[in-house]
Amino acid sequence: MVFPFFDFDMKVFKFRYRVLTALYFLLMWSQQVHSNEPNVSGESLLEVTSGQPFSSVEFLKSVQQADILVLGEIHDNPRHHVLRATLLSDPSMAGRQVVAEPLSAGLQVDNSQALLAGLERAGFDAAAWGWPLHEPVFSAARSNGLPIHGGNITPSQTRDIFKSKGHSLPNEIQALLERASLNGDELKQLRQEIDEGHCGALPATMFDAMVAVQRARDATMSEQILQHLPAVLIAGNGHAWKHLGVPQIIRHNRPELRLVSVLFLEHAPFATTSEQSAWAQGFQGIA
Repeated sequence: MVFPFFDFDMKVFKFRYRVLTALYFLLMWSQQVHSNEPNVSGESLLEVTSGQPFSSVEFLKSVQQADILVLGEIHDNPRHHVLRATLLSDPSMAGRQVVAEPLSAGLQVDNSQALLAGLERAGFDAAAWGWPLHEPVFSAARSNGLPIHGGNITPSQTRDIFKSKGHSLPNEIQALLERASLNGDELKQLRQEIDEGHCGALPATMFDAMVAVQRARDATMSEQILQHLPAVLIAGNGHAWKHLGVPQIIRHNRPELRLVSVLFLEHAPFATTSEQSAWAQGFQGIA
């Protein structure tokens, strides 16, 4: 299952669907989303299938029972990182291993080093990821004794995959994708998300290469998750789509595993509770 988190502040609402969304439940908030305070006015948790409030007790129970926990984000929203840090700090997270999109697959953060130094040795690009935005997340994982592993392809691998349109993928990654191949409708949806994420400015000749890179990232993160169970994935919402992202690949390769994906999104305030419920129910099938 998946839990998307949406925040509501017209000041930060920018139609950011370079990141995507996913699975079963939603946490939303309406004010002060850039606040560093632990509680934000208007926060609530909704269940996608009904659009009704979902208790925090039920939510935490689902999270704790999951083999795989996916924590999405809008990369430049500080509140998202604070909320994820809160989850990672929970004692029930002990024993899990973190797989992180901003780090390179196959590398692990050395906890004997200062936090940023350890992250950079594991492939973290502080400037590109807007450090210290992610500091609360990684600090919480370290403080709770959670090993932190890289999950993403490297820049050089990205270039190779883009040029080859996916034909340069390692055999194990290709095998994961073959078992989780997208049908025509799903592929069309992914291409549409990529197009919207680039404001419709992406040349048509680049779509196949961009799809190959996105799928390679999802499959590489999936591979690292499966090597480090029980796992928590730290990634952008774009990798948490139930029907397109990491959960889709996990489901087709290891359907017996219980997966919970928590999404953090942005939205304007709702005028009525019925409008809120209708919006939440709109994620059925994809979230």
